[in-house]
Amino acid sequence: METSNDLVGAPTMKDEWQSDQKDDCEDTEPFLEQFQQQPWIFQGKRRMRHYVYALLTVSLIAVVEFVLLAQNFKTKQCSSPTPYGLSYARTVERTMYLDSKYTSKSEEVASEAWKSILAGHGVVALEADYIAEKSLPPSTAIPGSDGKFMYLIEAYHTIHCLQSIRAHYKALEQGNPWNWTKGHDDHCFDALRQYIMCNIDDTPLWTTGHRESGVGQVKKCNDWDALRDWAEARSANYFDVEPGMGIRHLNNYHEGDGLTW
Repeated sequence: METSNDLVGAPTMKDEWQSDQKDDCEDTEPFLEQFQQQPWIFQGKRRMRHYVYALLTVSLIAVVEFVLLAQNFKTKQCSSPTPYGLSYARTVERTMYLDSKYTSKSEEVASEAWKSILAGHGVVALEADYIAEKSLPPSTAIPGSDGKFMYLIEAYHTIHCLQSIRAHYKALEQGNPWNWTKGHDDHCFDALRQYIMCNIDDTPLWTTGHRESGVGQVKKCNDWDALRDWAEARSANYFDVEPGMGIRHLNNYHEGDGLTW
């Protein structure tokens, strides 16, 4: 087939397509060069990394500060005084559950140790202003005390209950006659339950699982001597004794509480 002279040398469709592709490449290359030369693209990535690092740093600092504040709050809470003046802090080391005069194999020694405890030491005389300041409930007025009122410190109430229950248990064990009311013992058993639940001690004690735990273990305890001194300074001169023994309770001062570790 012959080709027209008019078409000789004229650009073909293939030539036009290649030309278009070349133009496209020529137009694209400067754009890519300009894109690669723009610093903000890479600076943006660096900025993003800096923002992430800064956010992580601030978060870490916030967590550390929160932990420190929580520990500080706990320390202040433990070292701060109770509403009545003593300290919540456990500062006295005690070795737990070793043999003592209270558990002596000699019943004479053990009974004498328990009888010598003066739970009445915890009966204190408080003034009306103090009672109002601490929002305490009304209590019994003490005759001849210039308007003071009688209160019993909870810890000594618990000691009183322990004394009573032990004395009654030993009387039954030894076949001795008894004349106490069962209702008081029921009260004391439940008073001990409530006291333990209200004053939680979460110390983990070692154990064999066979009625033995914590023997010889050292732990930190509240300062009982401080409580004894606090009660002594506010003594109501009360003597705790079983009813019906002909011994008066009021105006019957005894020094100390007879308790040792």
